[in-house]
Amino acid sequence: MKSLSIAAMMLVLVGGCSPPEVEQASEPSPVEPVELDDEAWTAALLEERQEIEEEFRTSKESPMAGSQYLKSEPMDEVYLLLRDGVFELADSPMDGTEVGVVKQDEAWHVQGLGQDVVGQVGEEAAVVGAALEGPASFDIGEFHLNFYPSEDRVTFIVFDPQRPEMVEFEHLLYFPPDRKYEVDAKLVVLPDPEKLEIPTTRNLIKTFYKYAAIEFEIDGEKQELTALKSALEGDGSEGLFIAFKDTTTGRETYGAGRYLMIDDPESENFVLDFNRAFNPLCNYSPAYNCTLPLRENHLDVAIRAGELAYPH
Repeated sequence: MKSLSIAAMMLVLVGGCSPPEVEQASEPSPVEPVELDDEAWTAALLEERQEIEEEFRTSKESPMAGSQYLKSEPMDEVYLLLRDGVFELADSPMDGTEVGVVKQDEAWHVQGLGQDVVGQVGEEAAVVGAALEGPASFDIGEFHLNFYPSEDRVTFIVFDPQRPEMVEFEHLLYFPPDRKYEVDAKLVVLPDPEKLEIPTTRNLIKTFYKYAAIEFEIDGEKQELTALKSALEGDGSEGLFIAFKDTTTGRETYGAGRYLMIDDPESENFVLDFNRAFNPLCNYSPAYNCTLPLRENHLDVAIRAGELAYPH
Protein backbone atom coordinates (compact mmCIF):
# COMPACT_ATOMS: atom_id res chain seq x y z
CA MET A 1 0.00 0.00 0.00
CA LYS A 2 1.50 3.32 -1.05
CA SER A 3 1.48 6.30 1.29
CA LEU A 4 -1.55 8.53 0.86
CA SER A 5 -1.29 11.95 -0.69
CA ILE A 6 -2.88 14.94 1.04
CA ALA A 7 -5.24 15.30 -1.93
CA ALA A 8 -6.51 11.73 -1.46
CA MET A 9 -7.12 12.32 2.24
CA MET A 10 -8.92 15.62 1.60
CA LEU A 11 -11.44 14.09 -0.76
CA VAL A 12 -12.57 11.82 2.05
CA LEU A 13 -12.94 14.64 4.51
CA VAL A 14 -14.65 17.53 2.74
CA GLY A 15 -18.41 17.37 3.25
CA GLY A 16 -21.00 17.99 0.57
CA CYS A 17 -18.64 17.66 -2.38
CA SER A 18 -16.78 15.03 -4.35
CA PRO A 19 -17.01 11.47 -3.06
CA PRO A 20 -14.10 9.91 -1.20
CA GLU A 21 -11.39 8.56 -3.43
CA VAL A 22 -8.58 6.17 -2.65
CA GLU A 23 -5.57 5.07 -4.59
CA GLN A 24 -6.41 2.78 -7.47
CA ALA A 25 -5.67 -0.87 -6.81
CA SER A 26 -2.58 -2.07 -8.62
CA GLU A 27 -2.79 -4.76 -11.27
CA PRO A 28 -2.32 -8.33 -9.94
CA SER A 29 1.34 -9.29 -9.90
CA PRO A 30 2.36 -12.37 -11.88
CA VAL A 31 4.67 -13.41 -9.03
CA GLU A 32 4.13 -13.96 -5.34
CA PRO A 33 4.88 -10.84 -3.26
CA VAL A 34 8.12 -10.92 -1.29
CA GLU A 35 7.63 -11.04 2.47
CA LEU A 36 9.73 -8.26 4.03
CA ASP A 37 11.84 -9.02 7.06
CA ASP A 38 11.26 -6.84 10.11
CA GLU A 39 14.08 -4.43 9.31
CA ALA A 40 12.98 -3.85 5.71
CA TRP A 41 9.31 -3.59 6.74
CA THR A 42 10.11 -0.96 9.38
CA ALA A 43 12.28 1.00 6.95
CA ALA A 44 9.49 1.06 4.35
CA LEU A 45 6.93 2.25 6.91
CA LEU A 46 9.20 5.00 8.22
CA GLU A 47 9.90 6.16 4.67
CA GLU A 48 6.15 6.44 4.01
CA ARG A 49 5.74 8.50 7.17
CA GLN A 50 8.55 10.82 6.13
CA GLU A 51 6.93 11.35 2.73
CA ILE A 52 3.62 12.28 4.37
CA GLU A 53 5.35 14.68 6.76
CA GLU A 54 7.20 16.33 3.87
CA GLU A 55 3.86 17.00 2.17
CA PHE A 56 2.49 18.45 5.41
CA ARG A 57 5.60 20.62 5.64
CA THR A 58 5.75 21.91 2.05
CA SER A 59 2.43 21.51 0.21
CA LYS A 60 0.28 24.60 -0.29
CA GLU A 61 -2.64 22.29 0.54
CA SER A 62 -1.04 21.15 3.79
CA PRO A 63 -3.67 20.50 6.48
CA MET A 64 -1.53 22.64 8.77
CA ALA A 65 -2.25 25.60 6.48
CA GLY A 66 -6.02 25.01 6.49
CA SER A 67 -7.49 28.18 7.99
CA GLN A 68 -11.14 28.48 6.95
CA TYR A 69 -14.09 26.33 5.88
CA LEU A 70 -16.72 28.25 3.93
CA LYS A 71 -19.97 26.57 2.86
CA SER A 72 -22.67 28.63 1.17
CA GLU A 73 -26.38 28.53 1.80
CA PRO A 74 -28.50 27.04 -1.02
CA MET A 75 -28.32 29.66 -3.77
CA ASP A 76 -27.64 30.10 -7.47
CA GLU A 77 -24.95 32.79 -7.14
CA VAL A 78 -22.04 32.82 -4.68
CA TYR A 79 -19.36 35.48 -4.28
CA LEU A 80 -16.13 35.00 -2.37
CA LEU A 81 -14.90 38.14 -0.62
CA LEU A 82 -11.53 38.92 0.97
CA ARG A 83 -11.51 41.57 3.68
CA ASP A 84 -8.56 42.24 5.98
CA GLY A 85 -7.13 38.76 5.37
CA VAL A 86 -10.42 36.96 6.11
CA PHE A 87 -12.65 35.34 3.49
CA GLU A 88 -16.46 35.32 3.53
CA LEU A 89 -19.28 34.38 1.18
CA ALA A 90 -22.07 36.60 -0.12
CA ASP A 91 -25.03 36.29 -2.50
CA SER A 92 -24.10 39.37 -4.52
CA PRO A 93 -20.87 41.07 -5.65
CA MET A 94 -19.46 43.87 -3.50
CA ASP A 95 -16.15 45.43 -2.51
CA GLY A 96 -13.58 42.75 -1.91
CA THR A 97 -15.06 40.20 -4.34
CA GLU A 98 -12.36 37.82 -5.60
CA VAL A 99 -14.36 34.95 -7.14
CA GLY A 100 -17.96 34.77 -8.35
CA VAL A 101 -19.72 31.56 -9.40
CA VAL A 102 -23.22 31.09 -10.79
CA LYS A 103 -25.38 28.01 -11.34
CA GLN A 104 -26.41 27.66 -14.99
CA ASP A 105 -27.81 24.63 -16.80
CA GLU A 106 -27.34 22.46 -13.69
CA ALA A 107 -23.61 23.29 -13.46
CA TRP A 108 -21.59 25.95 -11.71
CA HIS A 109 -19.67 28.44 -13.87
CA VAL A 110 -17.11 31.14 -13.11
CA GLN A 111 -18.98 34.44 -13.10
CA GLY A 112 -16.05 36.71 -12.31
CA LEU A 113 -12.45 36.72 -11.08
CA GLY A 114 -10.42 39.38 -9.31
CA GLN A 115 -7.52 40.92 -11.17
CA ASP A 116 -4.83 38.83 -9.46
CA VAL A 117 -6.77 35.56 -9.06
CA VAL A 118 -5.39 32.45 -10.76
CA GLY A 119 -7.85 29.56 -11.06
CA GLN A 120 -7.39 25.96 -12.12
CA VAL A 121 -9.92 23.26 -13.11
CA GLY A 122 -8.09 20.00 -13.69
CA GLU A 123 -5.46 20.83 -16.31
CA GLU A 124 -7.31 23.92 -17.56
CA ALA A 125 -7.34 27.52 -16.38
CA ALA A 126 -10.49 28.57 -14.50
CA VAL A 127 -11.36 31.59 -16.64
CA VAL A 128 -14.63 33.54 -16.64
CA GLY A 129 -17.32 31.29 -18.10
CA ALA A 130 -15.50 28.05 -17.28
CA ALA A 131 -17.67 25.20 -15.99
CA LEU A 132 -16.93 23.98 -12.45
CA GLU A 133 -18.50 20.53 -12.41
CA GLY A 134 -15.89 19.20 -9.99
CA PRO A 135 -13.19 20.46 -7.65
CA ALA A 136 -11.18 23.54 -8.65
CA SER A 137 -8.53 25.71 -7.03
CA PHE A 138 -7.84 29.43 -6.81
CA ASP A 139 -4.67 31.28 -5.81
CA ILE A 140 -5.39 34.71 -4.34
CA GLY A 141 -2.21 36.43 -3.27
CA GLU A 142 -0.49 34.17 -0.75
CA PHE A 143 -3.71 32.21 -0.12
CA HIS A 144 -4.62 28.96 -1.87
CA LEU A 145 -8.28 27.90 -1.98
CA ASN A 146 -9.92 24.63 -2.96
CA PHE A 147 -13.43 24.81 -4.38
CA TYR A 148 -15.99 21.97 -4.18
CA PRO A 149 -19.42 22.23 -5.85
CA SER A 150 -22.61 20.41 -4.93
CA GLU A 151 -26.11 20.60 -6.36
CA ASP A 152 -27.25 23.86 -4.74
CA ARG A 153 -24.24 25.24 -2.85
CA VAL A 154 -20.47 25.49 -2.87
CA THR A 155 -17.65 24.95 -0.37
CA PHE A 156 -14.25 26.62 -0.15
CA ILE A 157 -11.31 25.54 2.00
CA VAL A 158 -8.75 28.31 2.54
CA PHE A 159 -5.04 27.56 3.02
CA ASP A 160 -2.85 30.20 4.63
CA PRO A 161 0.92 29.51 4.50
CA GLN A 162 1.38 31.88 7.44
CA ARG A 163 -1.00 30.02 9.75
CA PRO A 164 1.04 29.45 12.94
CA GLU A 165 0.47 25.68 12.86
CA MET A 166 1.98 25.59 9.35
CA VAL A 167 4.96 27.76 10.21
CA GLU A 168 5.72 25.79 13.37
CA PHE A 169 5.07 22.27 12.04
CA GLU A 170 7.91 19.79 12.57
CA HIS A 171 6.51 16.26 12.40
CA LEU A 172 3.48 14.07 13.06
CA LEU A 173 3.19 11.73 16.03
CA TYR A 174 3.02 7.92 15.75
CA PHE A 175 3.07 4.76 17.78
CA PRO A 176 6.32 2.84 17.12
CA PRO A 177 6.08 0.40 14.19
CA ASP A 178 4.62 -2.89 15.42
CA ARG A 179 3.93 -5.92 13.20
CA LYS A 180 1.50 -7.25 15.79
CA TYR A 181 -0.98 -4.85 14.19
CA GLU A 182 -0.29 -6.07 10.66
CA VAL A 183 -3.05 -8.66 10.90
CA ASP A 184 -4.36 -11.45 8.70
CA ALA A 185 -7.87 -10.43 7.65
CA LYS A 186 -10.82 -11.78 5.69
CA LEU A 187 -12.98 -9.65 3.41
CA VAL A 188 -16.67 -10.59 3.34
CA VAL A 189 -18.35 -8.58 0.57
CA LEU A 190 -22.02 -7.91 1.28
CA PRO A 191 -24.40 -9.21 -1.39
CA ASP A 192 -26.56 -6.06 -1.36
CA PRO A 193 -24.56 -3.00 -0.19
CA GLU A 194 -26.75 -0.72 1.90
CA LYS A 195 -26.74 3.04 1.27
CA LEU A 196 -25.91 4.89 4.49
CA GLU A 197 -26.09 8.51 5.59
CA ILE A 198 -23.25 9.05 8.06
CA PRO A 199 -22.84 12.15 10.25
CA THR A 200 -19.73 14.31 10.21
CA THR A 201 -17.88 16.48 12.68
CA ARG A 202 -19.89 19.49 11.39
CA ASN A 203 -23.22 17.77 12.02
CA LEU A 204 -23.65 17.28 8.28
CA ILE A 205 -24.27 14.06 6.37
CA LYS A 206 -22.13 12.15 3.90
CA THR A 207 -23.41 9.23 1.85
CA PHE A 208 -21.59 5.89 1.61
CA TYR A 209 -22.33 2.27 0.78
CA LYS A 210 -21.82 -0.42 3.40
CA TYR A 211 -19.71 -2.63 1.19
CA ALA A 212 -18.01 -5.35 3.24
CA ALA A 213 -17.14 -6.77 6.65
CA ILE A 214 -13.48 -7.20 7.51
CA GLU A 215 -12.81 -9.99 10.01
CA PHE A 216 -9.54 -10.32 11.95
CA GLU A 217 -8.10 -11.07 15.39
CA ILE A 218 -6.22 -8.95 17.94
CA ASP A 219 -4.73 -10.70 21.00
CA GLY A 220 -6.70 -13.83 20.09
CA GLU A 221 -10.03 -11.98 20.13
CA LYS A 222 -12.17 -11.89 17.00
CA GLN A 223 -12.86 -8.39 15.68
CA GLU A 224 -14.85 -6.98 12.77
CA LEU A 225 -14.92 -3.65 10.95
CA THR A 226 -17.28 -2.35 8.28
CA ALA A 227 -15.64 -1.11 5.08
CA LEU A 228 -17.35 1.60 3.02
CA LYS A 229 -17.37 2.87 -0.54
CA SER A 230 -18.76 6.20 -1.65
CA ALA A 231 -19.91 4.71 -4.96
CA LEU A 232 -20.37 1.22 -6.34
CA GLU A 233 -19.11 2.13 -9.80
CA GLY A 234 -17.17 4.99 -11.35
CA ASP A 235 -15.52 7.69 -9.21
CA GLY A 236 -15.29 6.68 -5.57
CA SER A 237 -15.73 2.96 -6.24
CA GLU A 238 -12.03 2.05 -6.09
CA GLY A 239 -10.66 1.02 -2.71
CA LEU A 240 -12.14 0.74 0.76
CA PHE A 241 -12.63 3.40 3.42
CA ILE A 242 -12.58 2.30 7.08
CA ALA A 243 -13.27 4.76 9.91
CA PHE A 244 -12.86 3.28 13.38
CA LYS A 245 -12.46 3.95 17.10
CA ASP A 246 -10.71 1.80 19.69
CA THR A 247 -9.93 2.07 23.39
CA THR A 248 -7.06 4.52 22.71
CA THR A 249 -9.51 7.00 21.14
CA GLY A 250 -9.73 10.24 23.06
CA ARG A 251 -6.73 9.26 25.16
CA GLU A 252 -3.71 8.59 22.98
CA THR A 253 -5.43 8.94 19.61
CA TYR A 254 -7.76 11.52 18.08
CA GLY A 255 -11.19 11.73 19.68
CA ALA A 256 -13.15 11.53 16.42
CA GLY A 257 -11.46 8.25 15.49
CA ARG A 258 -8.95 7.26 12.84
CA TYR A 259 -9.06 6.12 9.21
CA LEU A 260 -7.64 3.42 6.97
CA MET A 261 -7.80 3.64 3.18
CA ILE A 262 -6.82 0.43 1.40
CA ASP A 263 -6.81 -0.99 -2.10
CA ASP A 264 -9.53 -3.50 -2.93
CA PRO A 265 -8.03 -6.85 -1.86
CA GLU A 266 -7.34 -9.23 -4.71
CA SER A 267 -8.75 -12.13 -2.69
CA GLU A 268 -10.85 -12.55 0.42
CA ASN A 269 -7.73 -13.19 2.52
CA PHE A 270 -5.40 -10.21 2.84
CA VAL A 271 -3.25 -8.27 5.32
CA LEU A 272 -4.73 -5.27 7.14
CA ASP A 273 -2.05 -2.96 8.55
CA PHE A 274 -3.10 -0.64 11.37
CA ASN A 275 0.38 0.92 11.30
CA ARG A 276 -1.03 2.90 8.34
CA ALA A 277 -3.98 4.28 10.36
CA PHE A 278 -4.12 8.07 10.08
CA ASN A 279 -6.05 10.94 11.62
CA PRO A 280 -8.95 12.80 10.04
CA LEU A 281 -7.67 16.15 8.85
CA CYS A 282 -9.90 17.94 11.33
CA ASN A 283 -7.33 16.95 13.97
CA TYR A 284 -5.02 19.57 12.47
CA SER A 285 -7.40 22.38 11.52
CA PRO A 286 -11.02 23.53 11.90
CA ALA A 287 -11.17 23.93 8.12
CA TYR A 288 -12.32 20.33 7.55
CA ASN A 289 -15.48 18.27 7.76
CA CYS A 290 -14.75 14.67 8.77
CA THR A 291 -16.83 11.50 8.58
CA LEU A 292 -17.44 9.89 11.96
CA PRO A 293 -16.98 6.13 12.47
CA LEU A 294 -20.06 3.93 12.48
CA ARG A 295 -21.04 2.73 15.95
CA GLU A 296 -20.30 -0.84 14.85
CA ASN A 297 -16.70 0.23 14.15
CA HIS A 298 -16.02 1.10 17.81
CA LEU A 299 -13.59 -1.65 18.80
CA ASP A 300 -13.32 -2.78 22.41
CA VAL A 301 -9.58 -3.30 22.04
CA ALA A 302 -6.51 -1.05 21.97
CA ILE A 303 -5.02 -0.51 18.49
CA ARG A 304 -1.68 0.92 19.58
CA ALA A 305 -0.43 1.43 16.04
CA GLY A 306 -0.58 4.17 13.46
CA GLU A 307 -0.97 7.86 14.14
CA LEU A 308 -1.32 9.45 17.56
CA ALA A 309 -3.42 12.55 18.23
CA TYR A 310 -1.67 15.73 17.09
CA PRO A 311 -1.31 18.29 19.92
CA HIS A 312 -2.92 21.71 19.75
